[in-house]
Amino acid sequence: MLKHAITYTDFQPGDVLGEAVTTFDGSMTHAWRRIFGKPAGGSDTEGAERASLAIVLMMRAYCSVVTPRPPGNVHARQRFHLHGVPLPGESIRTVVSCSGKEIKRERRYVELRTEGSGNDGRPLFTGDMTIVWAR
Repeated sequence: MLKHAITYTDFQPGDVLGEAVTTFDGSMTHAWRRIFGKPAGGSDTEGAERASLAIVLMMRAYCSVVTPRPPGNVHARQRFHLHGVPLPGESIRTVVSCSGKEIKRERRYVELRTEGSGNDGRPLFTGDMTIVWAR
């Protein structure tokens, strides 16, 4: 059964919308390197790759938790704070919550926060997204 698209009125500041758990594994790094290539000259970019993949984990959590979304939303702004990088084989838990909402110039703005943690609750990242919600 398909539920209705999430509307602006569905968001309540302070509410946890849900969470996603993903295991950080070699397939993620492999997919990343298919897109961006393997580092030349044997330079070590493993930390940078894992930091970049943390952003992917954040967006995957948003897409899997905040669904179904109405067509026409605009991802207006994003801030990302990296506290640590994911480790191979680590389970990453990302909690998505509504941190605020407001109407400005007849547009509906929704503020979402994502907080990612690794094994034993080790903080990995905090992301804040502002989305102009279509309806």
